[in-house]
Amino acid sequence: MDRTGLVSNILIAGKTGVGKSAFINYIYGHDVAESRAGSPVTDEGLHQYDYYDLERGILFRFYDTWGLEADRSEEWHQSVLATVNEREGALDISEWFHTIYYLLSVQSGRVEAYEIESILKPLFAKGSNVTIILTNFNAENEMSIEKANAMEQVLIRELPIDQSSIIRVNSVEKKLLTGQVVPTSGYEAVWQRNRTNLWRDIERKLPINLTNHLLEEVEAWRDRSNQSAETIRMLTPQAMISWKARKIEKDLSKTLEQAALTTEDAMAQGVLHYIQLMERYPLVGQQRDQLFKTKRVELGFDYSFQQTIRKMVLGMIPVVHFIYWAFKRRTAERGIKKAVAQQYDSVRQTIEEDVRRGFEKEMRRLGQTLNPEGGI
Repeated sequence: MDRTGLVSNILIAGKTGVGKSAFINYIYGHDVAESRAGSPVTDEGLHQYDYYDLERGILFRFYDTWGLEADRSEEWHQSVLATVNEREGALDISEWFHTIYYLLSVQSGRVEAYEIESILKPLFAKGSNVTIILTNFNAENEMSIEKANAMEQVLIRELPIDQSSIIRVNSVEKKLLTGQVVPTSGYEAVWQRNRTNLWRDIERKLPINLTNHLLEEVEAWRDRSNQSAETIRMLTPQAMISWKARKIEKDLSKTLEQAALTTEDAMAQGVLHYIQLMERYPLVGQQRDQLFKTKRVELGFDYSFQQTIRKMVLGMIPVVHFIYWAFKRRTAERGIKKAVAQQYDSVRQTIEEDVRRGFEKEMRRLGQTLNPEGGI
């Protein structure tokens, strides 16, 4: 059970033996993998377990792949990607995968074709911010460096990524037969990447999800309105027809008002969730000396977004009034449906174009205020 209300969801994927348990223990805490007594999320491929970090006050919820091999890549594709799609399309960002890791072992020196085609390409095609972790890396060993370089070249060639998406990690300190000690490495780079990726996800996905929510609500209004029009019969009094038309019109206004309030709240909660995670994620690099500070005054983090989001949505969407007297009994059903269709098309176009751009602009403004120097 979440004891703080602050959750961070992590998807970790990779073949058996690449060092997933060691990596999670290194990055999140020494006893994380001991809490694996969870339950399967899907019939194939995904297992959930929780780790409550008392020091940071975050419930880390891990979704770990199991049995991921070439002959089961299609099962992984169907079950795990379905879960990714469902979660990342949520209006509430606490449902999203805030971090996605894909692990490859430098010791193997290989990236399997099925990993690229069936797993990584579909994730990147969705726009997921995947961090590729090269485990078991030894920065003092020439062979380890050569293998890591070769694997990175393949990944950069085959995937829409750059070097910053790939991190070399050694999760467990090792003493070799030669007496050389291979220290742990990669911790700071991973956490810095997590910070950067989280805001990128919010800035890109939240406008899309908010827009989709508005579109779904307007589509539901259209369906309700058409059903109402279908109840009109030849004997329906003219006054009743006009009443139905007025009710449909008022329903649209009410639908837009409620949807605007919902999007306003979702954006506020999304940004707040981000800020809380940033305050509790491990501080790395320069952040050790310069603590992450929320700018509640500048951003108005009492979350009085009524001045922006709700008014922006309602101000952009034109409301075309129905002409009640034009809906005669003989043609009332067809006339109302035509008016509903015209109104729906007009509202949909405005949401898809103007409102979505407004959301994107607002998120960029928030990002610049939170991160004036360009680096989270």
